Amino acid sequence: MGDRPIDGAPMPNRDPQSVNRARQLRSEPTPAEKALWQVLRAQTDVHWRRQAPIGSAIADFACLRAKLIVEVDGGAHDHPAAKLRDQERTAQLESHGHTVVRFSNEEVLHDPAKVAAQLRTLALSRLPTSAPGRSAGPPPPAPPPTKSEKGRPSRRSTYIFDDKHPAASTAPKDLVLVGAIASAFGVRGEVRVRSFTAAFDGVVSYGPLFDAEGRIVMTPKRWREIKDGLAVTAPEIKDRDAAEALKGTALHVPRSVLPPAEEDEFYHVDLIGCRVETLAGEPVGEVIAVQDFGAGDLLEVRSAGGKTLFVAFTREAAPHVDIAGRRIVIAPMSPEDDAA
Repeated sequence: MGDRPIDGAPMPNRDPQSVNRARQLRSEPTPAEKALWQVLRAQTDVHWRRQAPIGSAIADFACLRAKLIVEVDGGAHDHPAAKLRDQERTAQLESHGHTVVRFSNEEVLHDPAKVAAQLRTLALSRLPTSAPGRSAGPPPPAPPPTKSEKGRPSRRSTYIFDDKHPAASTAPKDLVLVGAIASAFGVRGEVRVRSFTAAFDGVVSYGPLFDAEGRIVMTPKRWREIKDGLAVTAPEIKDRDAAEALKGTALHVPRSVLPPAEEDEFYHVDLIGCRVETLAGEPVGEVIAVQDFGAGDLLEVRSAGGKTLFVAFTREAAPHVDIAGRRIVIAPMSPEDDAA
């Protein structure tokens, strides 16, 4: 399997001459293009390309998954012949489902952040609901609602990490563990990354990856599936020595980049640490993990005395979940439940 783009969008048919020309243009950006790129490249929820070959055309900027093309026009585009060429090319691109938006050099240079914000809003509105790597979109795939042995419908607890890895629950308050660098891969700075996300490639879908102290370790740019993980290329890792030095580094993303869960769905990371109490307000303990042994999600709760018990995460057993208040209210447990 070869390299694939981080945004997961298929590459459009590209003319070889356009590819070579695009490389040259990337090395010679106009002041307006340079200013806008500095802002666009920092967006973690939309993946932009600059000087992107699309057929025989070259887009100044493009979000391929949203089929959004951005042109930054200088004064030469005011000439009647240039306007005609622009109109013809726009019509051709739009016939294939693309949307073309244009800004003048003056607009971009006056306020590049404002232009970038407008483009982000437009791109997000056009992204398909299944788009990976988009913080405004759906969470990574979650298990479908299950039923316990007693036939009770489970709440849906969406996990962004594979909780078979105990370390996944030890991320700091503002960071969420999504993977780890297992080893160097090859001699050009690629690293083998183990993903703890529900979708195996989720680890590369949220932008920059941080260590436990909040420092950027790597910004995934390209990846490919390999045995036992992903081979990932990032500009911060220049060679094999740098890759070897990062072996064992845990990779995190800020909680703020994760998309909101659906109604009556919850991220495991948001449930862990919640205090648990009864309908009468009596304290039970604190959620330390969310488990699934085959019969639906269970909250693993540790009491103040150190005792561990399991509570079925169903609407019947846990009728009230207050994530903002860090509180879960549970119904009285039967001896059968307590023995779980």
